[in-house]
Amino acid sequence: MSPGIERDSRSVEHASNDALTRRQQQILERLAREGQLAVDPLAHTFDVTPQTIRRDLAVLCERGLARRRHGGIERPPGGYNLGHTQRIMLARTAKQAMAASVVAEIPDGATLALGIGTSVVAVAEALLARRGLRVITNNLQVAQALSTHPDVAVQLAEGQLRPQDLDVVGSATVAFFARHQVDIAVLGCGGLDTGGLLDFDPEEAAVSRTLIGHAQRRILVADASKWGRAAMCRIAPLEEIDLLVTDELPHQPDYRSALEAASQQSLSVRFTA
Repeated sequence: MSPGIERDSRSVEHASNDALTRRQQQILERLAREGQLAVDPLAHTFDVTPQTIRRDLAVLCERGLARRRHGGIERPPGGYNLGHTQRIMLARTAKQAMAASVVAEIPDGATLALGIGTSVVAVAEALLARRGLRVITNNLQVAQALSTHPDVAVQLAEGQLRPQDLDVVGSATVAFFARHQVDIAVLGCGGLDTGGLLDFDPEEAAVSRTLIGHAQRRILVADASKWGRAAMCRIAPLEEIDLLVTDELPHQPDYRSALEAASQQSLSVRFTA
């Protein structure tokens, strides 16, 4: 393991997801890691009947979290981004663990730029132990999560509202972030490949690039399911990120090699699994 790669051994309390049963949530998180799942192995893993598993998979497909295939399910197409409500269900446990690891990097009194995405929302929810923070964000759920904090000042970016994603984007949002310089930027992404960070929408990618360019330290929070997702808009190479907080290594050898190469330069990597 490269000197820039480490594991985070802190234990984290994980909240259950009321929208899905515990088994359905575990199936969803496994699907995010593996890409395809079959009924019979799942029935064996969870010690239930295949009929029970088929009902679970039907729930995931009905909610747009999976797509049917012969004998099981697969992830939705990589070029299609799920809605906010669907994304927040994915890898929920991993996101909470990653958020705790990110917050450990943020000192009291810091200035922060928090980007879009459900992983960044989890970071905001975990910031309640910090004091004296000044936060700028285009993420409405981040602003809401921090709105009751007595010692955090939040400034919401102007821009074009996207009700389904609960954020604002556009040229005004880019200009807003370009007017600021912060200690730490925390951002997510739609996908990762050997070239670095990707997103599904050019306006999202433009905002993320601006965050990267106006922070002294850049932290990317992204679970391993982001590797190989075919988002079409390039944000930045991995070398422009200072710290990647993720749950586990990608499965594909070429992605592992890219991560190893970046960690030999400026990137540090922390695993929470």
